[in-house]
Formats: sequence, C-alpha cells, structure tokens
Amino acid sequence: MNQPLKIVIVEDEPAAASQLQFLLGQLSLAVEVMIVLEGVEEGITWFQNNPAPDLILSDIQLSDGISFEIYEKIPLETPIVFTTAFDEYAIRAFKLNSIDYLLKPIDREALQQAIQKFQNQQLYHYSQLQALIAQQAFISKSYLKSFLVKYRDKLLPIKVEDFAFFYIEQGVVFGQLFDGKKYILDYKLEELEQQLDPICFVRANRQFILGRDCVIAIESYPHSRVNIKTEPRAPSDIVISKEKVTWFKRWLAK
Repeated sequence: MNQPLKIVIVEDEPAAASQLQFLLGQLSLAVEVMIVLEGVEEGITWFQNNPAPDLILSDIQLSDGISFEIYEKIPLETPIVFTTAFDEYAIRAFKLNSIDYLLKPIDREALQQAIQKFQNQQLYHYSQLQALIAQQAFISKSYLKSFLVKYRDKLLPIKVEDFAFFYIEQGVVFGQLFDGKKYILDYKLEELEQQLDPICFVRANRQFILGRDCVIAIESYPHSRVNIKTEPRAPSDIVISKEKVTWFKRWLAK
C-alpha cells in the first residue's frame, strides 16, 4: 500500500490553512498534513527537529517575517509550493523558479495542478531555492520608514505610516498625509513603488499609490472598472482598470 504524501503547511491565517487542508482532502490521493506552522521562528524550530516532509505549501508573508527566512536557515531539499495573496512581482519570478505558486484564494483545480506538477518533477533542491531568494531579495529588504520633506527653509521627518497616499499631478509627486497636509516629494512614483512596503502600499494606477488604511469604499465605475474612495479625499478619481480589480480586492483583504 502506498504511503500518504506528507505535507507541511506554512500559513499564519487559520482560515487559509483550514481551506488548504479541506482541499487536500478532496484530492484523489492519500495526503497527511504533518503540521501547520504559523511563523518563521516556529518553522525554523520544527524543521530543525523533525523529519522533512514530501512537500511544503508555504505562504510568503507570515506574522513574524518572510517565509524565505526559514528556508535560508534550514537546508531543505523538499519541494515548495509558494502561496501569495497579492505580490505580483514574486509571482513572475516564481513561475520560472519554483515548483509552482498558488494565488489566494486557492481553488481545488489550482491545488490539484500544483500537486500533479510536484509528482512529475524532480525534487526542488536547496541550491535552486537560494537562487530564488537572491532574485527576490527585495521582498525581505528594508523598506522606507520615513521621509525628509521640504517645508519652507526646513526639512521635516515624517513617518511613512502618516501618509495616506501618493500621487502625481502635472509632473510633480505629492505625499498626502492623513491629517490633510500634503508635501512635494523628490521621488518618482516608480521609485516609491519599489521602496514602499507592498503589504501597506499599492500602485493603483499610473497616477496613484494608495495606502491600505486610506481606502474607505470601492465604487462601481463604467466598463467594469472601480473607483476608490479615500479619506482624506483624493484630488481626482482613483480608477482601477478591469484587469486589476480582482487583484486589488485581494490585496485590500489581505
């Protein structure tokens, strides 16, 4: 009799972990979920003291860090399927380097295909994972924590979390604070997009980068697009294209 496929789930959201376990139970093969690990430190400790599973299903952003930190420290030869809710940059790289990725919310068909790919491939060696980590170093890098903004004859330090959103108007980039003030910033929006934590800020369109906490409503807009309402109020409509609507909603719900 064939042994069950032993799987470790690395996921800090109980609902997502439960959904994965449910979907695994629907597959036409025997599966044993050895454990659900919720954080980086817990993961490191477990993998150091237990036999390696056959497969790891691993979220990227955990409550206490990035799951890559586990695999950097523990030289595993276990194949890994990464899961992600919104990180479009990581997704592009994972298509080239990992066994597979699953975009949340995960459905049965996507999971079945990932397991099938695993069964058809050789093991995902640690040397390959190191290459992936090197390519994705930006995920665990230090993001901007504050800005020095010009105000009259002074430079004022302002924390990133005090900004509601950033936008460009007539070629000038502004940072809008929650308290209603706004400042001209010596950045391009493309530079800000790369240097702001993608968990907290997202490039909504060519004109706006939005902070998660400024969004108060999503309204329907012509041609299957949506318009984002913010507090404080934006100087113009923030329209999300039809192609990005689902992705934006998933990011906001993370």
